[in-house]
Amino acid sequence: MTQQNGPHVAIVGAGFSGLLTAIHLLNLSPRIRVTLIERRPVFGPGAAYDTDNPSHLLNVRLDNMSAFPDRPTDLADWLAKQPSWRGQDGFIARGLYGDYLKHLLNQAWAGASGRLTLLRAEARSLDRAGDGWTIQTSEGPVAAEAVVLALGNLEPASPVEIAADLRASPPYVENPWALDADRLGDAQTVLLVGAGLTMVDAALTLRQPGRRFVALSRHGLLPQAHAPLPPPPFRGDFTGGPARMFAQVREATKTQDWRAVFDRLRQSSRDIWQGWNPVERRRFLRHLRALWDVHRHRLSPVAAREIEAMLASGELTVRAGRLTGLRLTGGAVEAAWRPRGRRDVVRGRFDLAINCTGPLNVIAQSSDPFIRDLLAKGYARPDPLGLGLQVDDAGQPLDRDGRPSPGLHAVGPLTRGAFWEITAVPDLRGQAQALAERIAQNPTL
Repeated sequence: MTQQNGPHVAIVGAGFSGLLTAIHLLNLSPRIRVTLIERRPVFGPGAAYDTDNPSHLLNVRLDNMSAFPDRPTDLADWLAKQPSWRGQDGFIARGLYGDYLKHLLNQAWAGASGRLTLLRAEARSLDRAGDGWTIQTSEGPVAAEAVVLALGNLEPASPVEIAADLRASPPYVENPWALDADRLGDAQTVLLVGAGLTMVDAALTLRQPGRRFVALSRHGLLPQAHAPLPPPPFRGDFTGGPARMFAQVREATKTQDWRAVFDRLRQSSRDIWQGWNPVERRRFLRHLRALWDVHRHRLSPVAAREIEAMLASGELTVRAGRLTGLRLTGGAVEAAWRPRGRRDVVRGRFDLAINCTGPLNVIAQSSDPFIRDLLAKGYARPDPLGLGLQVDDAGQPLDRDGRPSPGLHAVGPLTRGAFWEITAVPDLRGQAQALAERIAQNPTL
């Protein structure tokens, strides 16, 4: 008979990282109890895969999207049993992938023998309690020997150039991941602040006859597309600082498919990032991150064709420039920006402006009460670049004195400052499994 008095692990966040950590913990030990704390109404998909829009496709081929590193066909096997799945394309809808994660959660629930608790609540604060922790939530306290921070990406970054009256008005959408297309009415001109994957989602979601979009970003670069078929792998290696590394990339792409070159670079990205000193990391973020993002985070071929069609028809225009102001004027949005390479300011009037700049990249600026509490109490501190929490090689947050906080762990984008590439499923699934193995060996470490 399963013992119910084993160690308790509380996981804050029940998206991909939190769910997979929970599944591995339950499978590794028949004594471990897990509580998944999630403030959103759905457990499992997280914000990334909680969508029913068929235009929102995965940005990674399904053959590399199994939740388990040692079961590469797990997703494909599940898809083969779905009546709605036809298998025409290697890039499935994100909502369908969310259904796969819900399936994994249901499996874990059925096999957990009462050891899994799902708590829909907002985590608000964290305190030491003896050898463990107490999380104060909107539904009451949760005590645990170990706590896993699986918070996912931070909230949307908020451009500082937006006037206060516009920020609180209907013509401005701060959070594109909560976008309700039915509430936009007859808006015909839409400014998309940002030109990355978030912009693509917004444009495809809101596309309709007669509507025009302007995407504004500092570099004016759009995400590149995956090839219809995977290219032959590239076998080379990369060394040195950011400039030398990208010089090697440019040289390799003269004879190899650039996608294969970047795929190989991604495989080495953690070692490369950790081999750079703080100055080199900052140099990469300042000068090369935009190029990395558009080549690394690609569009599916289907989404790329839709965006190309919008560009060709004039439905979508991309501008490179720096936003200098957004204000409310007569019920509409007046935007001002300085085009790249120019000194004069251009102005435009739009029915609607949507913040598509992506997640916040400075954790100290987060408005999340749980993160603010963690930092204020010194249980964790920002990494030197401010991208997330400073963690050791095992993903354990360092306190204000630079020591690991016993029994406190982080997984996913919060650890970006240490590992850089830690947002996609191929990266997250290995990290979640390794963390679960470590906690199972000793939850209070």
